Amino acid sequence: MNRTCLLIFLLHFFSFSQSIENKIQYQITHYDTKSLGFGAQSWDIEQDENGLIYIANENKVLVYDGSEWNSVETNNAMANRSLFVKNKDSIYFGADGHFGLLKNKEEAYNDFEIYFLNNINKQLSDKTEEYWRIHQLDNEIVFQTFSNLYINQGNIITKIPAPCCFKWSYMVGEELFVNDYENGVFKLSESNLSNVFDDDQLNGNIIGVSSFDNEMLLITDTKGLYLVKNGKATLLQFSRSSEISSAQIFSFLKLNDGRIALGTVTNGLYIVDLNSGYVENINKLKGLQNNTVLSIFQDDEHNLWLALDYGVDYIKLNSSLKYYYDYYGLLGTTYAAVKNGGFYYLGTNQGLYTLDEEPTDIEEDFKLLLNGQVWNLTSINDEIWVGHDKGAYLVQDKDLIKIGSSKGAWDFREYEFSEEEFVLSPNYNGVALYQKENNDWQEYQLKGFNKSVRYLEVDSQNNIWLALRSEGVFKFKLDIDKKTLIQQSFFPLSDFEGVVLSLSKTKNDIIITSGFHMYTYNAENNSFAEEALGMNKGYAPRIIEKDTETWYVDNESVVIDTGDELVNLEELQNQLVPDVLNVFELDGDKEIIPIYGGFSAYIRNKEVSVKNTREDVLIRDFVSVNSDISYARKSRIPFKDNDLKVKYALPLFGKKVLYRSKINNEGWSDWTVSQERILYNLTEGDYTLQLKAKYDDVIKESSFSFKISPPIYRTPLAYIIYVLLFLTLVLVGIFISRYKMKKQKNRLIKLKEEKLQKQEQEYKAQKIEQERKIIELKNSKLEDEIKAKSRELTQVAYVNLNKNKILKKIRDKIVKIQEAPNVRSHDSNYMDLRRLVEYYITDKESRIFKINFDKSHQEFYERLSKEYPGLTSKDLRLCAYLKMNLSSKEIAPLLGISPQSVDVNRHKLRKKLQLDSEDNLTNFLMVF
Repeated sequence: MNRTCLLIFLLHFFSFSQSIENKIQYQITHYDTKSLGFGAQSWDIEQDENGLIYIANENKVLVYDGSEWNSVETNNAMANRSLFVKNKDSIYFGADGHFGLLKNKEEAYNDFEIYFLNNINKQLSDKTEEYWRIHQLDNEIVFQTFSNLYINQGNIITKIPAPCCFKWSYMVGEELFVNDYENGVFKLSESNLSNVFDDDQLNGNIIGVSSFDNEMLLITDTKGLYLVKNGKATLLQFSRSSEISSAQIFSFLKLNDGRIALGTVTNGLYIVDLNSGYVENINKLKGLQNNTVLSIFQDDEHNLWLALDYGVDYIKLNSSLKYYYDYYGLLGTTYAAVKNGGFYYLGTNQGLYTLDEEPTDIEEDFKLLLNGQVWNLTSINDEIWVGHDKGAYLVQDKDLIKIGSSKGAWDFREYEFSEEEFVLSPNYNGVALYQKENNDWQEYQLKGFNKSVRYLEVDSQNNIWLALRSEGVFKFKLDIDKKTLIQQSFFPLSDFEGVVLSLSKTKNDIIITSGFHMYTYNAENNSFAEEALGMNKGYAPRIIEKDTETWYVDNESVVIDTGDELVNLEELQNQLVPDVLNVFELDGDKEIIPIYGGFSAYIRNKEVSVKNTREDVLIRDFVSVNSDISYARKSRIPFKDNDLKVKYALPLFGKKVLYRSKINNEGWSDWTVSQERILYNLTEGDYTLQLKAKYDDVIKESSFSFKISPPIYRTPLAYIIYVLLFLTLVLVGIFISRYKMKKQKNRLIKLKEEKLQKQEQEYKAQKIEQERKIIELKNSKLEDEIKAKSRELTQVAYVNLNKNKILKKIRDKIVKIQEAPNVRSHDSNYMDLRRLVEYYITDKESRIFKINFDKSHQEFYERLSKEYPGLTSKDLRLCAYLKMNLSSKEIAPLLGISPQSVDVNRHKLRKKLQLDSEDNLTNFLMVF
C-alpha cells in the first residue's frame, strides 16, 4: 500500500477531533508594527546567524533583536516584498521597481549602506516590476518577478524571462523551482528552465512546491494539496482539507519536523501533519491579529513568525506548553481538571464545566454543569469528587449529587480503615469525613479541629496531616467511632526556614517545604530532617510525584525534575494562580496547569533543544548618552562622551534570557532581564565590558574593549603645553620680576633721592633751626652771663662800696686814735677798730659769691641732679669748678679746703658719676 493510500485509510481514523487538543493553542506574541511606528503590512521575514529577525515592511526593512526594533529605509515610494539574508552583513531585498543589498558597515551597529543592484544595468530591468522572491542557488542570488528571473553574479546580472507569467518561486533542498500560470512548474538549472510538471487544470492555482515522501508536493490556492508521482498529481485527503482549500492558501512553509504550514487569506494558519492527517488551525478567534497570512518563517529555535496583512505574530511552536485562554469570559480561571468516562471536567472560579472527549462538532465548547467556585476535582475509585464553595459534590456522567451540608470543600483524600470506604475533605470549618453506608455517602464534620485548612494528607500509618501555610503543621489520629481528630503533634512555622510552608506526600514520606529547604518526617523521633532544596526549585513548593518525574509547584514557578535534568516552565511566570499548587494529568502525555483566564497544557517530549543556537552575546549598540553617537568595538571615545549606553541581546525568542555584566575588575552585576547597561562618568583609560547571558542551564559570554580618551586638558599635548606655558610663565615672571625690581629700584632710588633731598632740606632747616636755637641759646647765655656779670659787677661794686665804707671807718678810727690824748683812749679806739675789722671780716662776700655762682650754673646743676640724684651741693659746686677747668689748687681756696682734700673729693665724685678709670672727669663735665 503506497503512502497516498495510507493517508486515505487514515482519514476516517483521524476524522474525529480531539477536543482538548483543539482548544489549546501555542503561545502567540503580537507585534503591532503600525503602533511601533512602521507600516501595518509585512511581506517577508528572515533571520541571520546572530538570531536577528529581518522583516520586509512597506518601504523599510525592520530589524528586531528580541527587545528593540530598528529599521532601514530603502525607498520612500516603493514597498518591500521579499528578503534574503546571506549573512549578518549582507541582506538582499526586493521591492516594487528595484532590488538591492543592505551592507552592514564594518564594526557598526544597526548601520547599513544601501546598494541598488538593478542600477548596474538600467536597460536590463523594468522599473514597473515587483520583486517577490529572493533565493540563493550555487552562490548566486536569484530575484523573481512575475515576468523574469534575475541572477546576480557579482556585477553581472542575467535575465531569464517567464514562458508566460511567473507566479512564485521555491527552494526545495538545493533546487530552485518556479511555476508559470500557463505552463506549470519549472526547475532552474544554471541559466535554463526545464519543465517538471504541466497540468492545465492546476497550473493557474499552484502557489507552492515542496516535497513529501521523496515526491514533489504541489500546494494550490483553492484546490488542495497534490502529490506528484511519475508526472501524475494525486489529491491528498486529510481532516479539514476542504476547509483549508476554501480559506484560500496564500503562503506555505515546510517545517523542520516535516509538517506543512499553510497561510490562508481568510482563516489564518493551518499546520498539517501529512503522516497522521492531524490539522491545527490558528486564526483570529484563537489569537492572531488577523486572518491573512502573507508569509511564514521558522526561526532557528523552530518557532514561527507570520507576516500578516496587519502586524507580525510570533508563535511559540517549539514549546512543551500550549494554552487555552478564555478570551470571552465563558470559562474563567481554571483551578482543577480531570478526565473520566469519555469526558473532560474543568473546575474554575465560575463553575464546573464538561467537554466530550470526542465531540461531534469541531467548534463544540465547554458546557456548564454547576455554577460557583470549584476549588478542586479529585478522582477516587472512578468517582469524581468536586470541591465546591458550597460543599462536596459527586459527578456521575453529567449529573451532580450534593453530599452533606459542609461549606467550602477544598480537597479530598482517600482514608483506608477496616476495609471500609472513607474520604477526608478539608473545608472551611475543619475536616469532614465521608463514609459509605448502604452505597450512599454520609458526611460527618470531625471534632477536634475547626479552622479552615486547605491542605490535607494521610501517611502510611493513617496519621492525618493538616497544614496552615502561615502557621504550621498538625498531626492527628482519627477516632472513627467518635468522629474526632486527636492531635498528636504541632510543628509551628518557626520550626522551618521560610515565611510560608507547603505540605506534600510522596510515595513513602510526608514532606514539608519551607523557603528553599525540604523537611522529611521521621516517625521514630517525631521530627523533621532538614535538607537543602535549592533555589532553582522554587520557594516553599508543593511536591507532586508523577511516575519518574517530580514536580515542584509554587506561586511563581513550575519546575520538573525528569531525573536527567530540571525543566523550568518559565513561560508560566506571572500566569500562575496563587495557592493553587497543583497539576492535573490528562490523556497520559498532558498535564493541565491552572493559570489566570484559562489553563495551560504541558505536553511531554514536545520541545526540541536549542541549547547551542547562539554563540555570543550580541552587542546591538554602543552609544553616547550625551551625543547619541554610536561607537564600534575598540573605539577611542572622546572624554565628552564618557557617559555610555550599551545595548546587547542574545536573540532567543522562545527562551527567557537573563543577563549580567561587569567592567574591568569590578564584580558581576545581578542577573536581570534588562538588555542594556549605562556606564556613567568614565575616567580616561582602557575598558573591557564583559557580558553573560543565561537561559535554561546554558551560559553564553561576550566582551568588547574600548578606550576613553582623556579630556583635552589631560592629553600629552596638553601637558607639553602646560610645561611650555609654565616655562613661559616662569620667564614672564622672571622678566616681570626683573622689570618690577628695576622699576622698584628706580623708584627707590628716586624715593631715596627725594628722601635725601627732603632730608637735606630738613637737615638744612634743622641746621638753620639749630643754629637759630644755638644763637638763641648763646644769646640767652650771653644775656645770663651779662646778667651774671652785672650782678657780679653790682656785687663787686657793692663790695667795693662796703670796702670803701670800711676803709673810711678804719681811717676815721685811725684818725681818732691819732687825735686821742691818752693811751687809754687809744686802747679803747683800738678795740673799736678791732671790733670793726672783725665785724667786716665775715663770709658774707663768700656767700654772695656762692649764691651768684650757683645761679650762673643752675641749669648745669639741674641736669646733673636729674641724672645723678645722689650728688650733694658741694659735689655740684666741685663739678662746676671742674667744668670751668680749674685745678685742685685753684679750687681749694674756693672751697676753703686743702688741695689734697680737693683730690679726695674728686675721687669720690668719679665713683658717684660711675666713671671708669680711663675716663677724664674734667672732660666728662665739660661736655655734659
